[in-house]
Amino acid sequence: MAVSDLMEETTIVEAGTDVAKAISMASKEPNILHFAVVENNGSYAGMVDDRVLRDFTGEPSVKVGKLVAHPQTLAPDASDEEIIACFLNSDSKVLPVLKNSRVIGVVTRWGALKAIVGSEAVKGKKVSEFMSRRVVNINETTTIGQARKLLKDTGVFRVVVLDEKGRMTGVVSTYDLAVKVSAHLAKTARQSTFEPTSLERVGSEPVRSIMTTDVATVDENDSLSNAMRQMIDCRTMGLVVAKEGKPIGMLAAKDVMTACLVQKPAPIQIIGLKDDEKAMKQSLFDECNAFLQKLGKTAELSPEDTLTLHVKSNVEGKKKRFEVKSRLTVDGKVFSSRQPPNIDEHRQNWDLHLATRESLDELEKIIKKEAEFEWERNAAKKSVKRGLHQH
Repeated sequence: MAVSDLMEETTIVEAGTDVAKAISMASKEPNILHFAVVENNGSYAGMVDDRVLRDFTGEPSVKVGKLVAHPQTLAPDASDEEIIACFLNSDSKVLPVLKNSRVIGVVTRWGALKAIVGSEAVKGKKVSEFMSRRVVNINETTTIGQARKLLKDTGVFRVVVLDEKGRMTGVVSTYDLAVKVSAHLAKTARQSTFEPTSLERVGSEPVRSIMTTDVATVDENDSLSNAMRQMIDCRTMGLVVAKEGKPIGMLAAKDVMTACLVQKPAPIQIIGLKDDEKAMKQSLFDECNAFLQKLGKTAELSPEDTLTLHVKSNVEGKKKRFEVKSRLTVDGKVFSSRQPPNIDEHRQNWDLHLATRESLDELEKIIKKEAEFEWERNAAKKSVKRGLHQH
């Protein structure tokens, strides 16, 4: 699916804009807040979303240029795999799409889910396989300030609110803190240095004043694809896994994206991929499968023959250099290769798929060379035998 099919608009604000004003400009839909920050000349400076604002406790007059995060950016021709990999390697709700250093839109986590909801990797899987059994909850009397601290200390982006009988009554997310609390801050101001700040006043209120009461829930036995469609339709980043009205787990969009980390049985094995690289596992399998099909036209392969890729990546600056070693067993013989270290083109591209193709091409040459040597050896043996018979 093309980036243009997944891309959404975002609000553009200048770096010198007050955070309260920027939030009011960007708050146009439920469950998500995001805006791109640009310099005076219009060039991209960074992104702000409600997750960035989770830990913000400053005054509403703070300039957004001081708050920006720098998530990975996408090119207009980015692949689905690149998008998923970027989200797996980030906590950002949105990724900016840039063209000539200008923001032309964003891809949200919902957009990324749209790209994979119908994939083979999702079919047949259940919520229970990917949900987290960890549920962070608070009660209705917990203050907003306490909830904010809990979110920060636990590293989560939503907590479940329970009443005195342990029943689920709502959810407080970073969106609630960023939009609903900031709305209070924008309207009030400290009258003197001896009075509490607006943040302190709002922070002492109970969370029931800002919590979302329409909680999106899912059953642990539901299919993963149905849960994904619910996230997309409700535009929520996470579902509460509930049983008899009580929370037993959480299913986040990031959990769902791990469904892309497809594992297949032998004869293909891929080893060494890091978490943010595993979204490319499926396409690497496809490359390996195409290689085996091509090789099968000139070599006899059995179901027991196994192709193994070992991937190693090294971060250099903001890029990664990939080294790929490939190994194939054919009729009990082991052939190994590695991506040639003397190819300048690869060092310039820094591309995992290119490194894989180079390694497999080298492996194919080695196997063909061995086949030719075997043919020549057999031909020599036959020649010797014919000579012996003639004498």
